[in-house]
Amino acid sequence: MSLKPQISAAFRSSAPSLPPPLLTKLTHLCSTHGLTPSELYVEWEAHSLTRQVDTLDDLTFPAFEASVKTQHKKAGTVVITTTALGKRSSSAGVTPSPAPKKHEPDRSGLSAIDSLDSVARSPASKAASPAVTVTPQKSAGYAERTGRGDVVACYNPRGLDEARGEGRRRCQISMHGRAKHQTLQGHMFAPLNSRATSLEERLLRMNDAICQEYELKSEEEEMLECEFQSAEQSTRSYWTPVGVPGQSSVVCVGRVCNEAHEGRLNSTSLLLEGSRRHSNGARISVDLPKDLSYSLFPGQIVAMEGMNASGRCIRPIKVMEGAAPPKETVAAHEVMQYYQQTNGQPLKIVTMCGPYTTSDSLEYSPLVDAVLQISEEKPDVVILCGPFVDCRQPLVRDGPVIEEDGVMKIVTFEYLFRVRISELLMEMYENYPDLETQIVLVPSVEDAVCDSVYPQPPLVDVEINTGMVEFGNLGLRELEYAGREEAKNPPKRVHCVSNPCTLKINEIVIGVTSTDILFHINCDSANANLPPTGRLTRIAQHLIQQRSYYPLFPAAKGACLDLTSAEKWEMPVQPDILIVPSKLNPFVKEVMEGTVVVNPGALTKNSTGGTYAVMDVHPIKKERLEEGMAEGVELENQVQERLRVDIKRI
Repeated sequence: MSLKPQISAAFRSSAPSLPPPLLTKLTHLCSTHGLTPSELYVEWEAHSLTRQVDTLDDLTFPAFEASVKTQHKKAGTVVITTTALGKRSSSAGVTPSPAPKKHEPDRSGLSAIDSLDSVARSPASKAASPAVTVTPQKSAGYAERTGRGDVVACYNPRGLDEARGEGRRRCQISMHGRAKHQTLQGHMFAPLNSRATSLEERLLRMNDAICQEYELKSEEEEMLECEFQSAEQSTRSYWTPVGVPGQSSVVCVGRVCNEAHEGRLNSTSLLLEGSRRHSNGARISVDLPKDLSYSLFPGQIVAMEGMNASGRCIRPIKVMEGAAPPKETVAAHEVMQYYQQTNGQPLKIVTMCGPYTTSDSLEYSPLVDAVLQISEEKPDVVILCGPFVDCRQPLVRDGPVIEEDGVMKIVTFEYLFRVRISELLMEMYENYPDLETQIVLVPSVEDAVCDSVYPQPPLVDVEINTGMVEFGNLGLRELEYAGREEAKNPPKRVHCVSNPCTLKINEIVIGVTSTDILFHINCDSANANLPPTGRLTRIAQHLIQQRSYYPLFPAAKGACLDLTSAEKWEMPVQPDILIVPSKLNPFVKEVMEGTVVVNPGALTKNSTGGTYAVMDVHPIKKERLEEGMAEGVELENQVQERLRVDIKRI
């Protein structure tokens, strides 16, 4: 597709009709600096805000062009790549990760998988690209890993049997009714008042939710209910704005802040900030008793019950750490339809998190082994969380170099995604045409193939070919139709979703975020008097109680939060399963009496293999469904009672 229509569409909001000469200049600017139309429009927004220019025309274009050139001086080195979406050669028969014969899966159906390892460079290829320094691509640490297939964590309170995947389409995947996909927005262009308004609105929403959850009432409401007894004489604490002194026990709702502004939160630097509407943004100190059990972090919205005699410091006797969102209920007749669709058999869901290749290789050998496992086990759904092309990896950060047809090539990030991930999955579908496993792709802020703004829009194909370099094509369209090119209107099997997102797989509600919020909270939290082994469980519980996939504020370095879209990372309902990949130890825990939190870990850890999770969700008993249909009621999913989770080593 030509760049001109895309540029016209990108600039439509600020310039409804671009003159043809100006459009040609913008097209040349895009091609010269390797920018997409949306990125060029973002550059124009920044320039217009800085220079206070409203219109783009022949008079203002030279200054805009000079600004773009100044910002992209370092873009003079051209990235070399091939533009064809060719198949990989299968001349090399080296196995990516040799294993004992009893663990080695059948590779007969995946020809290109066997060719992922580097082959020795010929003298001709060395002469063709003498300037390229080749890093050894074989990861000895991964090939020599131990404990393959071992279960490192398990959740199975009911002693359920392991499910067997059938590989046929037995479930429906959709976004939750109250959740919406995030759309691409300009990051860091939001004015200060917009960000402050977003924080204020979230605080007010949580204030109402906490008051409703714990039945908190203001002094006036207490006085109306107790006609013959004043609020001060009542044994029950009442809600009061932050910073208002009182001689009796009160409850203040506010946001936890760190007085030091730097360093980790601790018991001496703790502040409670009230809303602007109720408390005029007042902040008070918190004097935590030594015997109080608590777990607090910056940005957390809590209610504290205690004495605030001076109006400047509260000494809490109780901390209410938020309010969980409502649980999802489903009509019994709808669940019966899902029961019949699955023939009363459990669903098998596999979830993995990147990086998908080791730190010293771009061959994606761990993903190869994972795809082989998928083709054998035939799960119903595979949830793949980013990063897919990890911008933190040195081999990616310095410019990815891969070998094709015996020649080392410097490629774009999108091309690396296409040949190492999309084509690998395409071959799986082509070689196993009866396999109907559905794939969910969740991006990450560490991904080099998408915008690093949280919340993130889904991965998309944007085909932009400048004649020398091809950008944006991730091979997602080809992946969707691989192995079924002749089918008419085939059902969707590749689902690109936002980060974070709330999904429904049949009646099951699954919340997913690829951002390591558990680690971020763990690095900036203060806690005391928690039960043994309860720290990770308490951190996971915070996400539910705060109704948010990222409740930490200020955000950790690299999180890139867009505060104006804060409602997009809120939880519409309490999920049945919450998938939160983290560099912390993999675990599976039940929290808040209904949510199972799964940290599958990363598929790779530095130069060796990591872990992934296999979830078997058994159906609700048919007798219970028939009773519910007869009574015409809605049922709670209670997935925690019919779920088995195994976290395994790759």
